[in-house]
Amino acid sequence: MQISLFIFYTLLGLVIGSFLNVCIYRIPLGKSVVAPRSGCTHCGAQIPFYDNIPVLSYLLLRGKCRFCGAAISLQYPMVELLTGATFLVCALRWNFSSPTYINSLFLSITIVLIFTDYHHRILPNILTLPGTLAGILLSPLQAQELYQVGLPEIRMFPAIQPCVGSTLGAVFGAGMLLVVGLGYQKLRKRQGLGMGDVKMMAMAGAFLGYPLTFLTIFAGSLLGLLAGIYLIVFHKQNFQAKLPFGVFLGVGSALMLFYGLPFLDWYLPK
Repeated sequence: MQISLFIFYTLLGLVIGSFLNVCIYRIPLGKSVVAPRSGCTHCGAQIPFYDNIPVLSYLLLRGKCRFCGAAISLQYPMVELLTGATFLVCALRWNFSSPTYINSLFLSITIVLIFTDYHHRILPNILTLPGTLAGILLSPLQAQELYQVGLPEIRMFPAIQPCVGSTLGAVFGAGMLLVVGLGYQKLRKRQGLGMGDVKMMAMAGAFLGYPLTFLTIFAGSLLGLLAGIYLIVFHKQNFQAKLPFGVFLGVGSALMLFYGLPFLDWYLPK
């Protein structure tokens, strides 16, 4: 019975991933995500339901539109598989308690933000602002260890009420990036971070709580630095190359959700 629940929840993740693909494509264009029905981005033909089965339809169609033969982006099955895997990992980690569903929501929003920032360099307010509010409102149902409830051994971060910890996470996360961005702009006379990054960090802080906010920014910055070094060394980019920082914040927040507290427990003095 338990195995069937995990299978069902993973399949649900695949279906949600199909919807996330719609969001990734339509939100930056200012289009509705509910109407009209999905269509081929090349010929505009509406996609029948039997060609909209997550992953399977892509394989059966061999990655091509049934009507015009144009290639279908590999991103579509990738997002579906990533979302399915995300749902499965959340279920395994929290065993279908409330944090399973809350963090599935958080990571689903994060997936959309990662891909919209990668393709368009935007982090839509329609996702980050409601996401921040949702993180704060759902914090009483979130994993309580994120607010150090039951983990007094991490002395640097005392236990705190979930709503307070979530709000502090949002304020600290947004505030730190805002200060860094304004400081960079003042010193270099050009924008280093956009307000979209600030709002995304507010959302991440709301879901992760204040102890992991600092680690998320550190992890995102480290990943961005490594990506910048890779581009400089192997692709001859210069130091002025602009990177989609939201991508790295998104990956960093996912890593911290699962590994942040064990890292703090290992690193900080007891």
